[in-house]
Amino acid sequence: MKKIVFLFCILLALGITAHYNKDELAAWLFPQQEQSPVVAEPEGAQPPAAVTPASPVPAVREVSDEVKSLQFAADGGDATAQCNLGYCLEMGEGITADAAQAVELYRKSAEQGNAAACFNLARCFVNGTGVEPDVVQFLHWCRKAAELGNADAMFSLGMCYKQGLGVPVSAQDAQAWLEKAAARQHEKAKAELNAAP
Repeated sequence: MKKIVFLFCILLALGITAHYNKDELAAWLFPQQEQSPVVAEPEGAQPPAAVTPASPVPAVREVSDEVKSLQFAADGGDATAQCNLGYCLEMGEGITADAAQAVELYRKSAEQGNAAACFNLARCFVNGTGVEPDVVQFLHWCRKAAELGNADAMFSLGMCYKQGLGVPVSAQDAQAWLEKAAARQHEKAKAELNAAP
């Protein structure tokens, strides 16, 4: 609830005066139940037809061999490995969970242009995972991820424009981003476009 109040105050400070349904706002601002972190695909890999959200596993004390390999590649500057190691740290898969360290790895990967890392970083800023919630940073990284082709980011940005969350309401921008997400087979974007009058 504190996050909702905090983000609502930020939105009001940005000049957004529309009224929102608290439950709808919370569901949109905190999609962690619906969207899991995105694992980066290696260069040239084909995206999966359908992504099943990963379920978190309990934190472990010893680092798995897979995570050790990711750490080695991430330390060498590999953006995909940094994103995927960030995911492991955020979710506690193969390593003890550490959200703040996950954010730093997402940031390193995102700064190299990894779309999945950009969206994961945006998601962390909107959910307050490993960082304080920050709508400006959320929008920055969400836009970058969308421009790099991440369908989840395109959908999120479209909904920001549709509802005026952190940006001025723009039916044209909302439609454009939702159409781009739908073209990448994003089911929620398709449903949103089909629901439009």
